[in-house]
Amino acid sequence: MKQKIYEVAHDMGYETVGITSVLNYDYLRPIFNDRIDKNYYNELQEQDIEKRLNAKNVFPDCKSIIAVGFSYARGYKNINKSDKGLISLISYGEDYHHIVNKSLKEFVNKLGKYVDFKYKICVDTLPLVDKEICRKSGIGNYGKNSLLINETLGSFIYLGYVLTDLEIEENSNKFVDICKDCDICIKSCPNNAILKNGKINTKKCISYLTQTKNYIPIEYREKMGNHIYGCDVCQLVCPKNGEILLEKTTNDYNSLLVDLKELLSITNSQFLSKYGSTSGGWRGKNIWKRNAIISIANLDLKYMFDLLKEELKNPSDMIKIYSAWALINLNREKTLDILHSNLKYENDIIIDEYKKLLEEKI
Repeated sequence: MKQKIYEVAHDMGYETVGITSVLNYDYLRPIFNDRIDKNYYNELQEQDIEKRLNAKNVFPDCKSIIAVGFSYARGYKNINKSDKGLISLISYGEDYHHIVNKSLKEFVNKLGKYVDFKYKICVDTLPLVDKEICRKSGIGNYGKNSLLINETLGSFIYLGYVLTDLEIEENSNKFVDICKDCDICIKSCPNNAILKNGKINTKKCISYLTQTKNYIPIEYREKMGNHIYGCDVCQLVCPKNGEILLEKTTNDYNSLLVDLKELLSITNSQFLSKYGSTSGGWRGKNIWKRNAIISIANLDLKYMFDLLKEELKNPSDMIKIYSAWALINLNREKTLDILHSNLKYENDIIIDEYKKLLEEKI
C-alpha cells in the first residue's frame, strides 16, 4: 500500500509526500497551555485545544495520514514599491486551498482504483495541528520561525493531508535541528515576534496583525510596514529558501502589489471580483482597507491626507481609529485641529482613541 501511494504521488508530480500513523498529539498539550498562559495564543486558532489533540476527533475511523507539500514562490524577487501595499506570496494566483484540495481529490480517486478506503481531506480546514501532522509524516522539520522547512524545498510549501482508514507503515521522522546556529529570521522579524527559545508570540507577528479584527496597539502599527495581507520576511531571508527564490520563472509577481488608493474606495463587489479568489481575500474588504490606511502612514504618503480625512466620516469605528492615527503621522499640526473639533461628535470609543493620540503627540 505504501509503495502504491508513492507511485500515485510520483505520477501526479508531487514534490514531497509522507505518511504517519501518529494520531494522538496529547504531547503538545503543555505547549498549548504555555502559549495560552503567555498570551501568545490568538483568536485565529482553534480555541478548543481538545479538538486539536487527536485526529480521531475529526475522523473517528482514522488509522493513518498521508501528507503532501506543494512548493511555491519559485523565482520571487523583492517587488516592494514606495507607494504600494504588499500581499504575501501565499496569496499569489488562485487560492491554494482550492488548488491543493482539488489535487488531493484527484489523488484519492486514483488511489481508490487500487484499494477501497474512507478518507477526509484537509487543507488548513480542520482544528488539527497541520504542521505537526506534516512533520510527523516526514515533510520537514520546524525552523526557528516555527514554519515547516523541507531540506530541498525550503519553507514556501502549501501543506495538505488526507486522513484515511488505511493501515500503512509510517515514515520515521525524528526531530532534526534544521537551523542549527542560524538566527537570521529572529533578527529580521519586523516586530520581534520570533523568540530565541524557538517560540513565537503570534500576537506580534505581522502576518497575524494583518488578519486580526482585534485592536492593533499603536506601537505595532509602524512595524507592519506596507503589508496588506500576510508577511514573508522570515522566509525571504531564510537560507533554506535560497535555491527556490533563485529559480527562473515566468510568474508575474507584480500582482502582489496593491493600489492603496483603490483600497480606500473599493466596493465589496469590486473587492470580491479582484481579490476574492486569492487565499487572503477571505478576510474581507474592511480589514484590507484598515491595513491600507496603516500602510499609507508607514509609507508617508502625504498626498493621500485629504482622502484619509474623509475616512473620519466613515460609519466604521475601526476605519476612523486607524485613519486618525495615520493622519497624525502624515501631518501632525493639521490633524490635531481636526481631531479636537471632531471630539464633540464622536462616541466614547472614538473619543478615547482620539484623546490617546492627542496626548501622545502634544
